[in-house]
Amino acid sequence: MLTVLRLLLVVPMALYLISGDLTRAGILFAVAAITDAVDGWIARRWNSITTFGRLMDPVADKLLVGTAIALLWWTGLLPGWFALVVAVRESFVLAASVWARARGHADELRPGLFGKAGNAVQMLLVALILLPLPDALKAPAFLQVLMIAATFLTIVSAVHYAQRWKRARHGTDA
Repeated sequence: MLTVLRLLLVVPMALYLISGDLTRAGILFAVAAITDAVDGWIARRWNSITTFGRLMDPVADKLLVGTAIALLWWTGLLPGWFALVVAVRESFVLAASVWARARGHADELRPGLFGKAGNAVQMLLVALILLPLPDALKAPAFLQVLMIAATFLTIVSAVHYAQRWKRARHGTDA
């Protein structure tokens, strides 16, 4: 249910962002990001990992974060290079995941630590940009550091994912 809620929050968040209402967009984004954390905690705590959750949780995350980052680029609040790095990584992960599921290698391409950390930093960055917070949290230098950290994690996770995908494709353990 939390994954479905996250999916349902994407459209109104996007509409608020497009209309320039960053506060409402930020609140919806933050609620959706929190549901991601709570959903993961519940699944691990009570060992209630479902097929639906395995399939749709990453889709909901990518849709939420990808939409927010694309629209923040479109509105001039994030640079294009950052949006491009995220889009390229997510496109690759999506294509590799579809390939892996179709060939029975989905478990070999589960989300890794770098991907989870990168997603968390991207979510934090988006939330800080959108929400009306103290100036210290919205300082350009601080946001720049978060963007660089998110970029680093995004690239490293893409490399790790590509290595695991290559091993899955060739059926080796190396």
